[in-house]
Amino acid sequence: MIFFLAWRQIRWRKKQTAVSVISIAIGVTMAITISSTQLGFEEDFIQRLVAVSPHVKLTAERERPVPDFDHRRHDLAQVVRIKSFDNRKTINGSAHWHQQIEGLEGVQAVSMVYQNQGLVTFTNKDLAVVIRGIEPQKENVISGFFEHLQRKRGTELITTKNAIILGSGVARKLGAGVDDKITVVNDEGNRDIFKIIDIYQSGLAAFDDQTVFMEIKTAEAFFAVHGPNEFSIRLTDPNGAETYRQAVSQMTGLVTNDWLSENETLRSNLVQRRWINLSIIGTMFLVAAFGIANILLMSTLSKRRDIAIMQAFGVTKGMLTKLFIAQGCILGVLGGVLGGLSGALLNWIVALLPVSFNAAITRQGFPVVWESTIFLLAMGGGVLVSILASVFPARKAASFQPAEVIRRG
Repeated sequence: MIFFLAWRQIRWRKKQTAVSVISIAIGVTMAITISSTQLGFEEDFIQRLVAVSPHVKLTAERERPVPDFDHRRHDLAQVVRIKSFDNRKTINGSAHWHQQIEGLEGVQAVSMVYQNQGLVTFTNKDLAVVIRGIEPQKENVISGFFEHLQRKRGTELITTKNAIILGSGVARKLGAGVDDKITVVNDEGNRDIFKIIDIYQSGLAAFDDQTVFMEIKTAEAFFAVHGPNEFSIRLTDPNGAETYRQAVSQMTGLVTNDWLSENETLRSNLVQRRWINLSIIGTMFLVAAFGIANILLMSTLSKRRDIAIMQAFGVTKGMLTKLFIAQGCILGVLGGVLGGLSGALLNWIVALLPVSFNAAITRQGFPVVWESTIFLLAMGGGVLVSILASVFPARKAASFQPAEVIRRG
């Protein structure tokens, strides 16, 4: 009965009703679109980050420089020479530790890596790079390595002598392409000629602009080392990286890192951006709430005599309060449904926009997350805001004194 009466009153004031419904619909629409694109960018960024950063990374233990003293009389504190820092240190017993770590529950894959600094030269252009010697098949399990290759020739790292894969940013800066030959210089100045077999693009510009790939045995021979200096570990649950980092560190006694702690600043920035977007959505709903409250209040004041007559015929203050809240609920439901439909339409349009990003992330178009939770929360928020906006007009209507209103008009 209450909702029937509320619906009849809403139908009488079509313009005000349309404004209220559209206000809520706009808030719901923008809440859906902003949330969908925000979560889309977050998921896309994390996926790309995890793709180039193993969940847990084990590195070779580093030693401090050790002074070698001359113990002659009168010169006990004289420093004769200092042992140089060992840039070529590798993980001792790598096969043993590989087997031990791979046997841990929750570890999906382990890949051995040798990584060092180098220089690439092509047509009088020099570029400092990070050279990663990898096991292509295992690296594909760790990070989906083959999926990021333009020509899908990742296995040729094993079969082709002196094969190299350039990050897309490296290739662009050098002006080099597939099947070109480039000169690679290691950290001691030794150089060799390598053939480009493919171009790698993760979508993270900071990684693609400075990384090149070789097969691990090729990298070991080029740098004259034996064994890896890193293990890349993939977990079934990336969020458990901190626990596994501690376990692996305790097991091996070597330096370990995890993708969560290494990217804590970036994750904090994502959280801050989420709060900013929530404040924008909240502001939209607040404006809509003021609009609905104003419309209902004006309607209440313009119908003071009608409300007084209803009270004189026995309509209680509680019933009047419920009547106005029911109007707010109906407006919220109408606005929520309309906003949900328009939000879905806007999401579809945004996902199709031919927009290109080439800054920190390289991708085409906006990533949009289609989750029912986003739609339900936005539509529920619209209904809640509309109900809350109707509370003050409802209390105002219930406060009228019938005799006083009818006497004074």
